[in-house]
Order: sequence, then structure tokens, then C-alpha cells
Amino acid sequence: MGYKKLISPEFCINIGRYEITSGIEIECFSSRASRSDWCKIELTSQLQGIVQYEDMEDATVELGYDDDYDILLSGYCRKTAGDYWKEIVIRDAMIKLERTIIKAAFTSCTPQDIIKYILVQAGVTDYQLNNTEYGKKNTFIVNKQNGINAISQINSIWGIENDFFFQDGIFYWGLKPEQKVIYILEEDNNILSLKKYGGLYEIETLGVPWIHHSQDIEVSHSKYSGVVSVEKTIIKSDASGYTRMYIYFKGR
Repeated sequence: MGYKKLISPEFCINIGRYEITSGIEIECFSSRASRSDWCKIELTSQLQGIVQYEDMEDATVELGYDDDYDILLSGYCRKTAGDYWKEIVIRDAMIKLERTIIKAAFTSCTPQDIIKYILVQAGVTDYQLNNTEYGKKNTFIVNKQNGINAISQINSIWGIENDFFFQDGIFYWGLKPEQKVIYILEEDNNILSLKKYGGLYEIETLGVPWIHHSQDIEVSHSKYSGVVSVEKTIIKSDASGYTRMYIYFKGR
């Protein structure tokens, strides 16, 4: 189990030669269901037209306390004709799979064979794949699908329910990063509120950059107690620097 004192979290955005800590409003999303983590950065008037960046330029979003920052999201800037000029969108490496179109036929192949091919085509070299033997297909065809849809097709054809996502630049399929510490969220300590909406519980807390979807956390609250798996997180800040995080889990 692990505790870490939370004070007043601040964002730090690194894009090329820029390090931005003010003049921004931020929303960051991490979700097991959507597979892709992303961050929307709204530029206030003092930064509009000043910050210059290229499509797919490396970027990191950090969140921390008293200059002690943790990486919340590492990825790439998205800059297309349809993007709003007053904001910057940063996405994790799943954008590489989304932009890679696969057209190929495979013979006597396993799911891992095909996924490795897709990752190579997308320029992804750091990955961890579940090595369970799911059997081979005599023929498997991917007809002009992006990498995300192609991997979803693999799961469907083989009848596999493996999640896949990136964390810290590493692609995971049917696995998740090793978790050495389970962070504890407690009532009257670092839980500001706990509510339930439909099938999901929502914890409101301060920004916690080391909590991501698919990780376990321990909840100690009068409305719910136990170790749970995080389904999604949302972290928001406004122009005044006020930051809140929302953590969602299914519970029992």
C-alpha cells in the first residue's frame, strides 16, 4: 500500500522548446474503454499565437507538487486542419496505430504474429504481449483498417477479450504494467467526495498523476471500502490553477 501527501497540484506541459506552466486550462482523460489517453489544453489569450508546434511533435503532460512532478501523459501533439486554433491536443502513442492503415494477408498465424506486424508498421518497438497460446488461423486478412481496428478484429475473430493500451510509451495487449504500490484513498483525507452514477462509482480528489486506468487502488470510505480496478480518470484545471481529479471504478 502507498501514501503520498497531496498539496496543490500544478500542470507542466513540455512541447518542443516550450515549457508551459500557466495561461492554460486543461482536461486529461485516461480510460480503459477508449484505449487512448489524451489531453486537451486550452490556451488563454496570453499564449494564443505564441506557442508553435508541429503535428506528431513529442509532448509530455506532468502534474506535481512543489516542483516534484510526475508524468501524467507522454505522447504527441495532434495538429490537423480540423483542430481548434486556441487549443492543443496531446495523445498517447495510440495515435500511431490510428494513423497506420493495414492491408495484409497472413497464413498459419497467431494473434501475436499479426499484432507484432501491426506494431512494426506503426513504428512501435516497445511492447508487451500476452504469450497465451490461442491457436493459429490458416488465413487472416486485414483489409485497409487502421491498427486499432485491426487489433480489435483479432480479438473478435479469436474470441479474446484482451485489453490493449499504451502506458509510459509501452504497448500492452492482454497484460498491464507491474504495480508495486497500491495507492490508498481515504475519506476525510484525500477523498473529497464519493458518489455513484449507474454502474460506476466516482471519487473526487486532488490530481494524482500516478493513478491510471487498469490500476488497482484501495478505497476506504463509509460508502465503499475495498481494493478496486480503475476504469477511467479525468483531471481538470481552469485558468486560476484550480485542479480536481475524478476516478471511476465499478466496485462489487
